[in-house]
This record gives sequence, C-alpha cells and structure tokens, in this order.
Amino acid sequence: MKFLAGLVFFVIVTLPMSHAEQPFLSNSGVVRSAPATRVFRFRLRDEPETLDWHRAHTAVETDILMNIMEGLVTFNSDLKIVPALAESWSISQDGKTYLFKLRRGVQWSDGVVLRAQDFVYSWKRLLSPLTAAPYYNFLFDVEGAQAFSEGKLLDFSQVGVKALDDSTLQVKLTQPVAHWIYIPAFWVTFPMRKDIVDKYGSGWETPGRMVNLGPYSLASHDLDSKIVLKANPHYYGNKGNVEEIQAWILKDDTAALTLFEAGQLDFLTDLGAVDQKKLVGRSDLKILPHLKTSFLGFVVQKYPVSRVKLRQAFAMALDRVKLNRLLQGNQPAASSFVPPGMTAYSQTMGLPYNPERARSELAMAGYGPGNPLTLDFLLPNWDKAQVIGEFIKSELKKNLSVEINLQSFDNKAYLMQLGLHSSPLFYKTWTADYPDPDNFMSLFLSTSGNSETTWKNDTFDQKIQAARLSQNEREREKIYQDMQKLLIEQEAVMIPLYYEPNLALMKARVQNVELNRLDYLYLRKVNVVSP
Repeated sequence: MKFLAGLVFFVIVTLPMSHAEQPFLSNSGVVRSAPATRVFRFRLRDEPETLDWHRAHTAVETDILMNIMEGLVTFNSDLKIVPALAESWSISQDGKTYLFKLRRGVQWSDGVVLRAQDFVYSWKRLLSPLTAAPYYNFLFDVEGAQAFSEGKLLDFSQVGVKALDDSTLQVKLTQPVAHWIYIPAFWVTFPMRKDIVDKYGSGWETPGRMVNLGPYSLASHDLDSKIVLKANPHYYGNKGNVEEIQAWILKDDTAALTLFEAGQLDFLTDLGAVDQKKLVGRSDLKILPHLKTSFLGFVVQKYPVSRVKLRQAFAMALDRVKLNRLLQGNQPAASSFVPPGMTAYSQTMGLPYNPERARSELAMAGYGPGNPLTLDFLLPNWDKAQVIGEFIKSELKKNLSVEINLQSFDNKAYLMQLGLHSSPLFYKTWTADYPDPDNFMSLFLSTSGNSETTWKNDTFDQKIQAARLSQNEREREKIYQDMQKLLIEQEAVMIPLYYEPNLALMKARVQNVELNRLDYLYLRKVNVVSP
C-alpha cells in the first residue's frame, strides 16, 4: 500500500473507447458504420460481495443495485419519499396499516408483469434464517415478522404482509413507527421472483439469469474487473440516453484518478485518500453532503477489549483533529455517531483527546509499560483505510505504548472476518440507509445483523425501541443523544473518527448524475451529451 511503501507502483489499465463505431451491413448491402453506443463509465471501489439484494450490505453493492432494481417508493433529491413501483399508498389512522397500489403493467426485464406477490415472496425470503440476510431485522416492525425469523411462527400467512390482489400490497405493523415509510425504499425490501430463484438456486444473481425492474439490467460481470449494465427495454419510467453502463472495479484511488484524467472514466467518487492539492480549484469537482460516519469498533466480548477502561483509554488516545489534517481537511473529526444534517447530531459528544488520562485509564485496565499490549486491527485494503490504520497504530503506540498489527483484506475477505469477529479492533464506515437517526442507533441493537461489536445492552434496546415508536421529535432526539453517550462515552463500544462528504469528479459531457446524501447513485436520468 502506498502509505506503507512511500512509493506507488500501479498498472494503467486501458479501457476500451466508449463510442467506437462498428461496421454493419445495411438492407442495400452497403457496409455502413453503426450508430455509436452511448456508454457511461464510473469507478466501483471494490468487487461486490453479492448482487443478491437480500444479502447485500455495503456501499459497493449499492451503486449497482440502485440501478437495476427499485422498491415501492424512492427518495427525491431532498430525501423526501416519492412513488416508485407503487403509484400511491395510504396509511390507516392508527398508523399501523399501509396499503400500496402498484403501477399497472410494470414488467420485469424478461417481460413478466410485476405482481404484489413478488413482494410477499421477497419479504418471506428476507426473513428466512436460511437466507442469512444481514438486514433481516429491517422488517421486524411488521406483524409476526420477528417471530417468523426466529422460527417461533412457521406459517408465513400469519405475517402482516399480504397481496390482496395482483396490484395491492397490504402491510400491517405491530405499532406505529415514525420513520417506517423509509423502509420500502431500501434495497432489501425490493421484490424478487420466486420462479427465478427456484430455477437457478444460488446462481440466480448472475448475468443471463437475473431478472430486474430498474432502468438497467446486468449484462456481464468480470470478477475484480468490470460490471456491465445494459438499458432495460421493459423499464416503466423515463430514462436518459445512455445505453450501457460500465462499472470498473478500481481499488487504487490514484490509479482511478489517472484513468479519469485520461478520459477513460466519466464519474469518480471515493477520493478521500487522493492528495487534495490535485483537486483544489477543479471545475469538475463536486463536494456533496453525505450522511456517513467512519469509526473504530471493538468486539467487546473479546479479551482484553472486554474491559471498558481499555476502550475508553483508546478513545482518549486518538487525536481526531490530527486525523482530519492527515486526510487533508475534507473529513471533519467526528463527535457523535449520528452525523451532521440529522436529528440527534452533537458537536460536544465523545471522550476528549487526553493522552495523560488515557494512560491512567489503561493502567486501571491492567496494562502499561510493565504489562505491554499487542492487538490485531481489522480493516479493508482500500487506500484511505490504510492511511487511517497507520494513523491509529501510530497514535496508540505513541500515547499508550500499545502495539497494533494491521490485518488488511479485500472487501469479501474483510467482511467475512468481520462476521467471524476475528480481530478485537476493526475499522468500519456507516452510511445512512434512510434519513433518520434510528438507522444509526439501531445498528447496535441486540437484534441487529450488522453490528460486529457483539455488544448487548437491555437499557439501550428498550430506549431505542421507545424512540422508534414515539411521534414526538424532541423526545426522540433526547433519547438518541442519551443513548449515544451510553454507546460512545460510558461503554466506549465504538469511537467515531470522522464524517465523510462525497468528493466526486464528473466529465462535462455527462449530465443528470444523481448522488444523494444516502450515497445512492441513481443513473436512470444520465445523459451523455457528446460522443
């Protein structure tokens, strides 16, 4: 990695030209040039772990999934809910029953008409323990959903999701939930075809087998190289003029920037590790708000980080302002876990940087010069993650004499190691799936499928559940702030590191790329205005 070696060697990959004309034979027998295919190319930071939208759970998959599929509803540019596959919906007076009316005549990419039953099957599969979906608990507000997921309810017809007819989906909640309308915009709730999954089994998500409803369809997938999407002729909505999308898998930020500047990429994000001097003053640079927090997490059941004093010592030994400077200023130091722009964000939260007190806390945990400590730290092998890993290693060595072994893996292996709790320390980022603090705080619920900390706290669970059901915004905000203090200060389960905006470069020939604060990249309206 470049941080470690000090010198970068990389291969410049030459991507094929996007608008090369191909000869074809006309009806008159004259050889002519075929019209140029309009292609849009962007950088994908890593190989997706999966394109099964029930099992997907990282930002890497999102860029593909949000362009091949849609849900009942979606977000507009202001993060307000608007119709998607459902043309309308109604909510009962008690806030517990939702009735969605599907658009008539919407077709899957193979021409089969979408039915409400496709949502029922999808939600059943999401909740099934056999699916091993990280977001299985997203539907736990639905009547009977948690009991079915836990095997306590065997008859799925008793779960509160029903197709009243082919175009009407009814959802019943156990209690009114303030933010629930956001849930059907999230990819794990997207519909799925039972006949396709039954026919192909685990191979249903591959090119030539997958069927989808979005503006583009999966055409090819070369592992660790490129994913190609083609325009879906059955898409119900309006779309731009792009016929092919190429997602090039480029892990090295500097190599990706070089390709962009060579005109071989049209859109490039994830620039946090690039030298900011190369970006200052560029007319093609976009700095976009982003609901994202990066943090250092502890597997609290793993000795010796099971000791609260040790975790608090680590928190006070990290100068996050220095980290901001190291990351060249665009990633401000984090205080609360909930990021700016969202209810319950706080500038004053968190344990302060205080090396002397940190050494005292570490001593109370039983460690110091006479009893040195060495720990493994798990992180992905992205450029920025390596920079952060070296920073944390240096700070803990300097301030606490703690030795850190960096354990770097590619995306798939990293996620597998996270799930196995292989290292007591890990680096992770969390981007909002919906614009409500519940999405950040519910990550640490005992029932969460996405928390690798193994931390469980009954008070936290009860309070977060109360906030989810409250219709009083001030009450919700106070609960979320109090529970953040429990999480970050009293228990030190995790250490917020920095907030990350989206830095993006876009070619002038491209119009209507949408990248919202949830990091959802929507390409349905993209136009390429010149060949």
